[in-house]
Amino acid sequence: MSAAAIDDHISRYIRRIQLGLRFLGHGARAHTTCAWTGLTPDQLVTVRRRSRFNSNNRRRGPSPSSYSIFFRSNRSSSQAALFISICRVVGLMRPTVSIENGERLCEAYEIYREWEPASDLEFEQAVLLLEGTVHGASVEFRPCSSCAGSLLIDKFGDTQNSCHLCRRNQRETK
Repeated sequence: MSAAAIDDHISRYIRRIQLGLRFLGHGARAHTTCAWTGLTPDQLVTVRRRSRFNSNNRRRGPSPSSYSIFFRSNRSSSQAALFISICRVVGLMRPTVSIENGERLCEAYEIYREWEPASDLEFEQAVLLLEGTVHGASVEFRPCSSCAGSLLIDKFGDTQNSCHLCRRNQRETK
């Protein structure tokens, strides 16, 4: 094995660890972190211990699986659409699980938290939202029919063609 190949292997391993730390810092569960970073559960435990993450604060149990949280209010729907827009800007269009896409996901979430610091969107919910919009089975991301904005559509609920701001403006002008 050449020195360049060894360096590349070590570099990818270090990137996995750094990505794992970012995921843990955002509150990701162990299953999600292992899936996106390629770290084994044992490696993740070692990373968590060596980095002195408080194990009492980590999330346990299954990841969120319901999209209803994104449609409970106009605010949460708008914030979800903002997050997906940021994902597209950072190049996370078709998120196959990889180190590169994991880094883009963290970057998108960090940008989102800068823009919406009071948001209730947790990292695991953001992962669910991203996967849902890519697969398009339950939710869809599309442009507003009235303005240049974007909206999130619940495919099993009340589908709207315009964002809540345009709908409010239409009600006010009537």
